[in-house]
Amino acid sequence: MSETTRLNHMIRTHWLKHRPQMVEELTRRNQLSEALRSAEERTADLLYELISVQKMDYQAAWELATEEWRLPESEALRQESSSMNQTLSPAFLRPATSE
Repeated sequence: MSETTRLNHMIRTHWLKHRPQMVEELTRRNQLSEALRSAEERTADLLYELISVQKMDYQAAWELATEEWRLPESEALRQESSSMNQTLSPAFLRPATSE
């Protein structure tokens, strides 16, 4: 059994509070652990990209990186249906510049 990280625990707690039906469905399909691991991995990878590579402020990077799993259920469902399994484009990761 793998060790649960603090980030994994944060995601699980958030989902249990704000998306219990999703947690129930993932549990029923025996996919909750994999979904948590995947959300944790995507969050950590994006945090690394934004902070280390793009040199973004930590708080701003955290807000962006955790947005996917922090969305209210209705917003998340809308986003899931419109962008299933898409990744962030490099243009999205670049800091905004004024032209």
